[in-house]
Amino acid sequence: MLPFDRLVQAMDRWAEQHSSEEVFAQIGDGAYEPQHMKWSRFLGPGEFAERVRMSSLIVAHAGTGSFFLAAETGKAVVMLPRLAANREHTTDHQVHTAKWLSSKQGVYVAMTEDQLPAAIAKARAAGSLAASQSTPFAPKPFLAEIRKFLLA
Repeated sequence: MLPFDRLVQAMDRWAEQHSSEEVFAQIGDGAYEPQHMKWSRFLGPGEFAERVRMSSLIVAHAGTGSFFLAAETGKAVVMLPRLAANREHTTDHQVHTAKWLSSKQGVYVAMTEDQLPAAIAKARAAGSLAASQSTPFAPKPFLAEIRKFLLA
């Protein structure tokens, strides 16, 4: 996956302005290293699952895997699409995915990093989704296989 420093930097600014909040990021191979939040380049599947379980909110790129993770765990998700023009992805399909997912319950989309704080505020005001409220999008065994693939 290509680096997404734009999201990491935006979240680091948010963490600086909300220093009483615990913020953790998996940053991958990006050049930017956060100064105001805890981070790791990569997490193993078990640690990743534990971090998600302990979180009150997920902030992620606008991939369908992020959406399914949030829906499966009953967490609200704030999504910022990767952009091809910034060399964050090879196409702008995440822009289209974000627009499509923006009408789904528990999904808050920021089309730019400047919109990220407002999207986080909306998500936090709404609270986490109860797992029972999340719509089953696919059979659990299928989702488990997708999860194994995404976390491999």
